[in-house]
Amino acid sequence: MEEPDDLQPIDEGDESDEFDDFDESDEDDEADELEEDEELEEDAETEFATIGGGASVEEAKRTALDGLRKLIPYVNPADVEYVVLDEGSKGGFFGRGKMEARVEARLRPSGERVDADLPPGAEKLREFIQRVVDLMGVVAHVSASETPEWVRAEISGDDLGLLIGRHGATIDALQYVAAIVVNGDRRERRQVVVDAEGYRDRRAAALTALADRTAQKVAREGSAVVLKPMTAAERKVIHLHLKDHPRVQTVSEGNEPFRAVVVSPKQP
Repeated sequence: MEEPDDLQPIDEGDESDEFDDFDESDEDDEADELEEDEELEEDAETEFATIGGGASVEEAKRTALDGLRKLIPYVNPADVEYVVLDEGSKGGFFGRGKMEARVEARLRPSGERVDADLPPGAEKLREFIQRVVDLMGVVAHVSASETPEWVRAEISGDDLGLLIGRHGATIDALQYVAAIVVNGDRRERRQVVVDAEGYRDRRAAALTALADRTAQKVAREGSAVVLKPMTAAERKVIHLHLKDHPRVQTVSEGNEPFRAVVVSPKQP
C-alpha cells in the first residue's frame, strides 16, 4: 500500500540544498561593512593637529596654527588648543646648544568648539571686516571675539599682503574705521584690534627689538636718535617698551604722517 504524501520520508537531499544556499562570504561581507562603519565613525572624530617650531613659544604657536590652516583653511583660532612640547632654550656661549620651542596646535572636537553665535560687538566687527575684505577681492575668513574692554578680529587667509599694506598702513586704517563702526555712540569706548595672520605680534616684536638696539646706541654714544616716522600705534609700542629704561627717554615729535619717536639720553 502506498503511504500518504504526508507520511513519505523527507528527502535529505532537499535539506542539504537549503543549507548549501547559505554562502559564508555573506558573513564576511557583513563583517567588512561593520568595519567600514567603525572606520567612518573614527574618521568623523579625527582631531587635526600640527606641530610648529620657533624662537619663542608664541612664534611656535603661530607656526603650528599656520600648519593647521593648510589642513583646514578657515579654522577659527578660538577652536584651536595648544600643547607646549618644548619651551626651547637660548643655549650657552654664542648660542651653542640653542633649542627652538615646539608647540602642537589641535583642532578641538566638534562638541567643544565655540558657539557660532557671537556677542553683538564681535558680530558687528566680524561682519564689517568680512564685507571690506570681500570688496577688496581678498579671499579670507574673519573671526571675532570680545571682552568688556576690547573687541578683536582675526583675519586668516593665504596671501594677505594687500590687506596689511606697507608697514601695516592698510590694516591700521581698517582698524581705525572699524573702531568707529563698533563703538558708534557708545559712551564707554572699547579698544578695537584688527589682526591678520599674527601681523600685530610680529610687528610688535620687530619694534621692541628696534627700541632695544636704539636704546643701546643712545646710551653708548650719549646722543639722541630720531627713528623713522611711524603710526600712533607703533610709536606707542616704542614708548611703552622704553618707559622704564634707566638711561634713555622717548618723545614723539613732528606732525602726521611724519611724526616720529626721538630716543635721547635720560637727563640726570
